[in-house]
Amino acid sequence: MGRYGARWEGVLGSFLEVQLLAFPWKAGRAFRAALAEVGRLEAVFSRHRESELTRLVRQGGGRPSPEMREVLFLALKLQEATGGAFHPAPRHGGEAFRLLGEEVEVLAPLDLDGLAKGYIADRAAEAALRAGAQAALVNLGGDLARRGPGRAEVAVEDPLGPDNAPPALILPLGEGGVATSGVRHRGPHLLDPRTGQPAQGLQATVLGPSAALADGLAKALFVLGREGFPLLTAFGALGVLFTRDGPVLRPEGGRDAQTLLQPAKLL
Repeated sequence: MGRYGARWEGVLGSFLEVQLLAFPWKAGRAFRAALAEVGRLEAVFSRHRESELTRLVRQGGGRPSPEMREVLFLALKLQEATGGAFHPAPRHGGEAFRLLGEEVEVLAPLDLDGLAKGYIADRAAEAALRAGAQAALVNLGGDLARRGPGRAEVAVEDPLGPDNAPPALILPLGEGGVATSGVRHRGPHLLDPRTGQPAQGLQATVLGPSAALADGLAKALFVLGREGFPLLTAFGALGVLFTRDGPVLRPEGGRDAQTLLQPAKLL
């Protein structure tokens, strides 16, 4: 049993890193399975090439695949839970789509990047385990998904620190996901879908039961600020909100959230 890692550039416009705990004769197969799953799902969710998503938007709807339907359902759930702070068409606002039995009616240009990247990372980690890995950590453009026994320590950078600064926070990731939304690498680019204006924040990091959920909740926490912490608790997630006064960890409403917080280490 050993630890193995690989990295690919230009995946979904970003990078893909996969770390495995596996027997040597199973590692190659697990890497190929993870990469193939990412490629398969890119053909479902990509906005930048012909995909199931672009076809649904162009045609105004259709019958979604099981994967697309799962992400659309989660998007609708988060939109309702956040009061619109998370939105599957953030530049459009309002009603973006309707699920009508086995069909979906698309009412706005969908942008599922706020969930799809995490969802793909989740599925890639699961594919690696099915292919024989004992544990897998997938980093898809900064969205992390982990499956299997043990845990990884995830370093969260300081949004205001220099490039070579030590991490501001270390989060323990067992099975689940971690995602960050912020301005450090792309500047102010996240919109508040409720107003159509740029959201005022620095950075939000969420550790949740899945990378897809962490992805969506990180964007919601960035938009909502401190008001978003009760929402995270409702989804079994832990949030870290970075302000100009430093990181704020304020999960509310339960022992489970506090248990998640205890292993975290502020540096």
